[in-house]
Amino acid sequence: MQGSHLDIATGLGSAGASYLETTLTGGERVGISSWSQTLLAAVDRMHPFRLPGAESVIQLVGGLGDPSAQTQGNRLLTEMARLVGATPMFVPAPGLVGKKSIRDSLLSDPAMESVAAAWSRLTMALVGIGSLPPSPLLRASGNAVDPAEQDKLLAAGAVGDVCQRYFDATGTLVHSDLDDRVVGIDAETLRRIPRRIGIAGGESKHAAIHAALTGAWVNVLLTDTGTAEALVR
Repeated sequence: MQGSHLDIATGLGSAGASYLETTLTGGERVGISSWSQTLLAAVDRMHPFRLPGAESVIQLVGGLGDPSAQTQGNRLLTEMARLVGATPMFVPAPGLVGKKSIRDSLLSDPAMESVAAAWSRLTMALVGIGSLPPSPLLRASGNAVDPAEQDKLLAAGAVGDVCQRYFDATGTLVHSDLDDRVVGIDAETLRRIPRRIGIAGGESKHAAIHAALTGAWVNVLLTDTGTAEALVR
């Protein structure tokens, strides 16, 4: 799978749909990062399951931003749950807040406590792999870090993120105050999920994808030919 950014996203969407249709066999508890154009492309290409393919589909990171982005994020989660016959579970909060105290207050809300408990029981995660600077959809979601914070992350060696958890070229978590401001699954819980599927590609993401694999942020990768060749060089 090679070509333009749009070609790659379309191809990855088809590959993601095929993978999910052939590997979801019922009983799975699926976490999904809902701010990814590639994941949305995958769900848009899925066919309805005749039998339930999963028990639940759970949002991994909150997000309350631009209405169009919010609509896309909600549609991704809702549509996947409908197609596989699962119950959807949303994060009823923004994905990134201004202070740790705000994050802690949100996480102590009963609705958020039930989501956090569900994260610890996930059997599978379906995630995009982000690079710096963030994608347009992530920026519109309200979850993107501002330019000053991006500069700090870059200075600390960050090359990418999964679910707003930033890592360096070795896949090691880059610690910053952002960790305490994200309303979403934490790094340790994420990396305990048995099957962690990353769907990402394109030259701009080579470093981030390599690091995500090296750091075990994902253990299954769906990508394009050019990226695969770059990874094995």
